[in-house]
Amino acid sequence: MIRLLPCSDVEGEAGSYVASSRNPWLAIEPMSIFRPGRWFRMRYRLSFYDDPTRPEVSFRRGAEEIGWHLLPGPVLGRAEWVGIAPEDATAVWISPVSRPGPFRFVIEEIETLSSLGVLQLGLAGNQRRFLSAIGTSLLGWREEARDNFRWATQSSNAAQWPTYRDRLSAAPSLADFERPRADWSNAPAIRLVARLDAEATPQQIEETLVSLQNQIYQGWTLCIVGRSDDPDVNSRLASWRVEERRVGTCANWLGPVGADGDLFGFIGVGDRLAPHAFACFIEACLGAPEAQAFYCDEEVGASEGDAPVFKPDWSPRLQSAKPYVGRLMLARLAHMRSRWPSRRGLNDEETLVESALHNLGRDEVRHIRRLLTRTAPRRGAEREAAALSQPRSARRQGASVTIILPTRDRAEFLRRTLSGVLQETEFPRLDLIIVDNGTADPRALEVLEAAVGDPRVTLLQSPGPFNFSALCNLGAAKARGDIVIFLNNDVEIIEPGWVCELADKALEPKIGAVGCKLLYPNRRVQHAGVVLGLGDGVGHFDSGGRDLDPGWLGRNLAIHEASAVTGACLAVERSKFLAVRGFNAVHLPVEFGDIDLCMRLEESGFQTLWTPFARLIHFESASRGKATFRRLDIHAAERAYFRRRWRDRLRDDPFFHPGLSLFSLSLALA
Repeated sequence: MIRLLPCSDVEGEAGSYVASSRNPWLAIEPMSIFRPGRWFRMRYRLSFYDDPTRPEVSFRRGAEEIGWHLLPGPVLGRAEWVGIAPEDATAVWISPVSRPGPFRFVIEEIETLSSLGVLQLGLAGNQRRFLSAIGTSLLGWREEARDNFRWATQSSNAAQWPTYRDRLSAAPSLADFERPRADWSNAPAIRLVARLDAEATPQQIEETLVSLQNQIYQGWTLCIVGRSDDPDVNSRLASWRVEERRVGTCANWLGPVGADGDLFGFIGVGDRLAPHAFACFIEACLGAPEAQAFYCDEEVGASEGDAPVFKPDWSPRLQSAKPYVGRLMLARLAHMRSRWPSRRGLNDEETLVESALHNLGRDEVRHIRRLLTRTAPRRGAEREAAALSQPRSARRQGASVTIILPTRDRAEFLRRTLSGVLQETEFPRLDLIIVDNGTADPRALEVLEAAVGDPRVTLLQSPGPFNFSALCNLGAAKARGDIVIFLNNDVEIIEPGWVCELADKALEPKIGAVGCKLLYPNRRVQHAGVVLGLGDGVGHFDSGGRDLDPGWLGRNLAIHEASAVTGACLAVERSKFLAVRGFNAVHLPVEFGDIDLCMRLEESGFQTLWTPFARLIHFESASRGKATFRRLDIHAAERAYFRRRWRDRLRDDPFFHPGLSLFSLSLALA
């Protein structure tokens, strides 16, 4: 029998616990369950009322941690993970949640995998990665082999969703594991409004109303607005008004009705709510009194099959460009009334939702990371790719910009980059600082000598071991511009207005780092924002897609918030950069310095932003060599420092989702 025993910052037993910090740890016992050096599959379950953040697993030798991994978030109630225990591990700990307070968590099964089972997993997954795992294993590179095996196996194709869903979904109830945390006797009522479209059928009405009747939380009402020309629809509605006192109809909607503390929102005729939908909303509402609006993930049913819509936490820029919150958003009724002081008809639900969300901060909008509604695709939800990809004009061209360019050798790349910056970039107040890290190539020296003939160019000499962070800091110390743009020496300028776009965003008071769309030479996407936790580290999600592919929720064609952007092209207001003391040249000389900078800026209140309206071609890491086949022990100290510093953030990127795989660069199930 599997037992979970409190180890650190947690109390409780038998699946019911109380965390006293963001990092509660439970020991998985008995240790004999794990066979050192053997892969195993673990299935675990978390209460629907707990935020399904990614659990952490810590393998330990005595008091020392010798291994650490992020697990899939149990967004369906359950999740599975395939791992391997180090040969010298003496204990295995797990941290299921990342918030203080009560939670319910159990491990249902731990199964050791046979050699045949491991082979089948590898062949069923990413076969290229599986072959890499075999190759690195034959070379004796144990950690690299295990890492490749994770990339090969720890994701599921989105097309497998129905099977995946049916395998991991848990059935909620009011008993035991899912019993309420809050006092539902004093909970608010949920006031719903549905518009009766001409296409509505009796079956759709039936499906929606039955799903409401099946709710675990029963404190709801529904007003159906409109009239139908279908006598069968009208007959069924008349029957429901008699059978269910909480259902009403009206010809015209005159605005939200109910007590100030109630929750108000819209539902589509034909939408089906999960039985625990309202229970999750109520628990979230009572647990977050500062929040004004709540939204959830959803499942979309279409002729080509069902698919999940996993959403990021509150991202106002993305919502503005590509509304993703969806129809089932519930807001406190007093807040709704304050946004609509005069009565308005039910003409455009999307506009009303936008009004409710306008100017709300991160703490005021709560994302319930559960699939709580099943709906049909909404007409007109997609935007034209061409419209979103048009460059925008800058509003703050009076600002000055200093571009900081660290470099060493590689004349062919340097010549292209300098030509693009000095001859093809349109910006009235622009200067360039080149920080030379000991160039010895005669051709590159000629390029540098020619560049300093331009009065806008300053050349600084900084020979010695390569330290990207120190080189950037040196350039920033000499910068005169209001904004500094850190730029790699292996980029090609393809749009004259790229600096205008970056400067425009960087000068916004609440914005820190700003990144752009980087393309490979074949015009495939290299960078559309950094995802924390990818590969148990950080990475470029949606990398490899076509330039005009929308990507996840259309983000590749829209300005959106991100946790970090790459330092290959990173703009930031100089005063903000200096306020956080620049790059960390001591602990992060080469790797992760750009990510660390973005996150320290965010700690100081400045959000990172990514824009598709500034595009560059990036010959990724051309001046230092490709990273694809590097050993994991290269830059291991930097990786270890970064993980210690930002461990809590790595497990839960608010602009990603715990139901998505951290071992795929494109959309895949965890």
